[in-house]
Amino acid sequence: MVEQLIAAEYIERFNIEIQKLGAGRIKAKLEKTRSNKGRVLFQIKLEGNKLGISLDNVLSEGEFRIISLAAFLADVESHPYKSTFVFDDPISSLDQDYEEKVAARLVELSQTRQVLVFTHRLSLMALLDESLKKIGLTQEIIGLYKETSGTGNPGMPPIHAQKIKTAINILISKIPEGKKILEEQGSETYSWWAKSICSNTRITIEKVVEFDLLADVVQRFRRPINTQGKLYKVAKVTQEDCIYIDELMSKYSRYEHSQPNEVPVLPPEPDELETDLKKLKEWRDNFTKS
Repeated sequence: MVEQLIAAEYIERFNIEIQKLGAGRIKAKLEKTRSNKGRVLFQIKLEGNKLGISLDNVLSEGEFRIISLAAFLADVESHPYKSTFVFDDPISSLDQDYEEKVAARLVELSQTRQVLVFTHRLSLMALLDESLKKIGLTQEIIGLYKETSGTGNPGMPPIHAQKIKTAINILISKIPEGKKILEEQGSETYSWWAKSICSNTRITIEKVVEFDLLADVVQRFRRPINTQGKLYKVAKVTQEDCIYIDELMSKYSRYEHSQPNEVPVLPPEPDELETDLKKLKEWRDNFTKS
């Protein structure tokens, strides 16, 4: 009797997870196979599979992953303790519909326990951020790096994963380092350093366009266009704003491209970089407050 109750509850939780993850169309079901020393064993089957065709020959890799995730969550959600969940790229092999559902489910789980997600996908970070905003939460992002001392060293997230204000402040804080390189090691070594700063500056300007000028109405890696409470912000963009950002984008795009040997474009010196970044910070502060 106890085993029957356990089996029924687990199957019910599995069906709930299947729906939450948007996998109802797969028509997967759990069936109890046997019990072994107090352990109830299950098998995943497909409804209507009268010929008994192997799941390997029916389901895609992504469908296997989403069903496995549903089975895992159905199992651990029954435990009385709330242990930390750790996921390693949980959206690998999934289509966008499943990606969105998985991100929303992970955020739901984070309301009752700690959820750690390892990923190199900006799309997943954007989906998690969008789901978190809906319930008034934020995510903490930590970068992991491979160093000479080993792999997995924690540090600040890469520039493209930083908030815009933080990214600009980080770039400004790097200027003294550039001045020291130029003074002590010369122009050649400085040019390598400066091109990296210019590239990260361009990335940051792109985010300014996406999140400030376009008010996050349209975001890369996100399918829906969100206008509620945002669209009016686009109307405040002036021609002067457009000219300023356009010129800044053009300037810092030059260093991303191959340069002609006859007239190479030299990277800006530290003082020029500092002036541009501080002006961008001031412009953005004024723009976002208005």
